[in-house]
Amino acid sequence: MTPQNELRLTQNVQRVGFLALIPALLRRFGVDPAEILAAAGLGSAALDNPESTIPYRAMGNVATLCAEKSGCPHFGLELGARVRTTSLGIVGELMRSAPTLGIALMDFTSHQHRHAHGGVAYLLTNKHEAFFGYAVYQPNVPGNNLICDGAALAAFNLVRELADTPGADGQGTVVEVLFARSEPEDLTHWRRLFGVKLRFDADQTAVVLHRSSLDKPLASADAVLRGILEKRVQSLWYAGELDTLTRLSRMLRIAVLSGRISANEIAAQLGMSRRTLHRRLEDQGFRFQELVDQTRGEFARQLLTNTALSVGKIGMIVGYSDPSVFTRAFVRWAGSTPSEWRAKLQS
Repeated sequence: MTPQNELRLTQNVQRVGFLALIPALLRRFGVDPAEILAAAGLGSAALDNPESTIPYRAMGNVATLCAEKSGCPHFGLELGARVRTTSLGIVGELMRSAPTLGIALMDFTSHQHRHAHGGVAYLLTNKHEAFFGYAVYQPNVPGNNLICDGAALAAFNLVRELADTPGADGQGTVVEVLFARSEPEDLTHWRRLFGVKLRFDADQTAVVLHRSSLDKPLASADAVLRGILEKRVQSLWYAGELDTLTRLSRMLRIAVLSGRISANEIAAQLGMSRRTLHRRLEDQGFRFQELVDQTRGEFARQLLTNTALSVGKIGMIVGYSDPSVFTRAFVRWAGSTPSEWRAKLQS
């Protein structure tokens, strides 16, 4: 990764939002919030205003320190348990005004970038299922497990809040919850907070729904209010407007997960031709395939770090059906084989 790339990535930020609850939560565990924030490189008032932002990497540092100092390995869940549409500002209002659950979830994934760059929310579907998930695309973010644990419970809570409103049958909406991490030693908190089937060592962190659930009408739907909110939400840029590189990073992370990587399709989604996309990237010193490889490499490192999946399985998840081809690619990315890299990390 070039210094230019690294500089661009470290500029990613996260809206404070529900993170403003961290100080009070830490005090419950007898931990001084100021100590945590200082160790994470933040000022003592960094989390006071829900409408302010902090560096995305700092959020990972805070999560890691909170878990360590509080002795609470499920600290990410403690935060995710507090997420509701009301903690999402205008985006949450827009979700509640949606006519169906599917449109509400699309409201979230379509506007999540206004709150944060560094991680991406998505809604993917197959013939029978829908996956409402979250992935970190910024490299080398600490506390990945904690961030994704919190995101999983937040997604679960949002679905249940919307689908279980009066007049809507919320029973059976969530089929299971996937975690791209190894199973914790103690599942007590996971079972209590989710109450549905949990699957660890998965290829993604996502809430799984019946695809038909996306058509569920919402009792809170309000077409008039929605028209007003759709205009207002366009002015929200807590995390800053998306440039081409950031948009591409988000799209590639989802594309690698879904297994559908097409320069033509991605360029079209960006509103340009493939030739224009390549030219704009070249102007900034990048090539499309290099960015695809970087995305695959970061995804692979996350899975090697956080799961017990075999090297061959991880290679298939990130797009390599031949283990030897994956190993050669990983050596180019990391300077060692996947097995060597994992062993060094564990030691």
